[in-house]
Amino acid sequence: RQTLRDEFHTVDTGEARVVLVEAGATILPAFPERLRRAARRSLDRLGVRVLEGTRVTDIDAGGVTLEGAEGRIDADTVLWAAGVAASPLLTTLGVALDRAGRVVVEPDLSVPGYPEVFVVGDAAAFEQEGRMLPGVAQVAMQGAAHAARTIAARVRGGPAPGTFRYRDLGSMAIVGRGAAIADLGWARFSGPLAWFVWLFLHIFMLIGFRNRLAVMLQWAVAYVTFQRSARLITGQGDRGGEAVPGTRSQDRRGG
Repeated sequence: RQTLRDEFHTVDTGEARVVLVEAGATILPAFPERLRRAARRSLDRLGVRVLEGTRVTDIDAGGVTLEGAEGRIDADTVLWAAGVAASPLLTTLGVALDRAGRVVVEPDLSVPGYPEVFVVGDAAAFEQEGRMLPGVAQVAMQGAAHAARTIAARVRGGPAPGTFRYRDLGSMAIVGRGAAIADLGWARFSGPLAWFVWLFLHIFMLIGFRNRLAVMLQWAVAYVTFQRSARLITGQGDRGGEAVPGTRSQDRRGG
């Protein structure tokens, strides 16, 4: 509501609507049901209509076609978020890949047949306790640390760490301004507290005090002023560098 009203002056916010279509049985399936309900309530407050268990069968210039009773949703803007594929670079390595294009690695994250080569993060297909590890930052950071320890041990001539073991530190998701859900294993909560914890952890994980301070100040200004430092120029045709009416091409702070 705030973004459409302030940033897109040609959009009639009274007519605009946002529809979230989820093919699975529920949104955010990795979270417990209580947190999923909290996320849905936050989306409801934002005016987002959520359709769960609904598959998209076709997308065209006028909108999307859905499977089942919903039929069709007319839309000028469609955002597709249905998973990711690994980097095409991996196909040039000549090694075994999984269906998502990730390298099937050894227990120590090395490439089969190439013990000196390691693949980590969302480029690696690694199973732990029968489940494929997700392509998230936690997995990438822990995998990179394990690979670094293995390389250092080999350089020193000492024993290598062996099998990589991922430690799940929890999952968090922001669901709007001042709203988030958090599952830390030992604690599960939602709302403003989860939102503040998400902010704190992301700032804490940045490298260097200067980066942390800069990001914290930028986020604080953005929260208080409802402004963003980036703008997109959208529209048809070349107007000699002029901004298209209805959009803002520069940071308000820069004039």
